[in-house]
Amino acid sequence: MRELITTLLLWINAHGFPSCVGIPEVALVQSEQTHGYVAWYQAGVINLSERFDYDRLFPDGSDNRNKLARSALLHEITHYCQEQRDGARRVTERMWLEREDEAYRLQTVYLREHGSSTVLVWRKDQEG
Repeated sequence: MRELITTLLLWINAHGFPSCVGIPEVALVQSEQTHGYVAWYQAGVINLSERFDYDRLFPDGSDNRNKLARSALLHEITHYCQEQRDGARRVTERMWLEREDEAYRLQTVYLREHGSSTVLVWRKDQEG
């Protein structure tokens, strides 16, 4: 896992977060701890629920489910980098939405660069 996270961090560093360092902790948890999402980042820890396609992180990158699983982990690592960049200040709803937009943009770029045509849509428009 550490090698995969390092690889994804290097990709993130090359795509807008050159000063993101360190390795976030990753924990396998129940869905309640991820607020119903398949993954959730908070305070240095990426929680992956039992619904996260964990086994798809490690096979070769040739199948689309592998790319999707890695891109979902990359999305959460992006939140780790955002926290480093923005510091420990209180996150407002607007800041949270901006962080999600940024994480989904990076996740989409990652998917495109790895040959996936998957379209990620998390909200209808930029106004919310």
